[in-house]
Amino acid sequence: VGITIAKNEEELVDAIQEASRYDVKIVLEKAITNLREVNCSVLGFDSELRASVLEEVRKSDEILSYENKYSSGGKGSSKGMASASRIVPAPLSQEMSDEIRKLSVNTFKVLGASGVARIDFLLDASTAQVYVNEINTIPGSLAFYLWEASGIDFSELMDQLVKQAIDRQRLREKMIFSYDTNLLATYKKGTKGPKND
Repeated sequence: VGITIAKNEEELVDAIQEASRYDVKIVLEKAITNLREVNCSVLGFDSELRASVLEEVRKSDEILSYENKYSSGGKGSSKGMASASRIVPAPLSQEMSDEIRKLSVNTFKVLGASGVARIDFLLDASTAQVYVNEINTIPGSLAFYLWEASGIDFSELMDQLVKQAIDRQRLREKMIFSYDTNLLATYKKGTKGPKND
C-alpha cells in the first residue's frame, strides 16, 4: 500500500502524491532493479536461535503488490503469497547463504523476537549486496516448509514453540513490572508554584 516504483520525474511526483495519502512522512529510496528476494526463518528464544534453509521467491512483477501479496479472491487468479513460486533451498553460494542466515539471527536478536519469524531479504544480483527488507513475526504457515527442509517436522516445530512459550512465561514471572512507590506525593509537597519576590 503506497509503494510505487518511479522511473522518471513525473512518476516520482505521482508516487509521492500516492504515498502522501497514507501518511505525512514518506520514504524515498533507490530501487534495486536487479533484485532477488530471499527469505529465512529463525526459531528460538533468548540465546538458543536457529536459522532455517533459505528460499528464493520468484515473482513476475518488479515488486510484489499488496493485492498480489494478500488477496486470495477478487480479480485474477492470485492466491496471495501461497501462490508464489519458491525455490527451496535458494540457489546461492554457501558463503552467501551463511551470510544471510547470520543476518537473520542477528535481526531476530536485535528486535527481541522469539518463537518463529521469517526475515525477508532483498539481494542485489548485480552487486551481491544484501538488504534486510522486513521481519514477519507471524509468518504464514509458520514458515513450516522452511523448517521441513531444515529437518524439523511440523510436530517438532510445534513442540519447540510450546516449550519456548513456557520458558518465556517462566522468565516473565520472575521480572518486576511495577514498583510501588508514592514518588509523586513527595514532589507534590515541594511544588507550590513560582515564588513572587
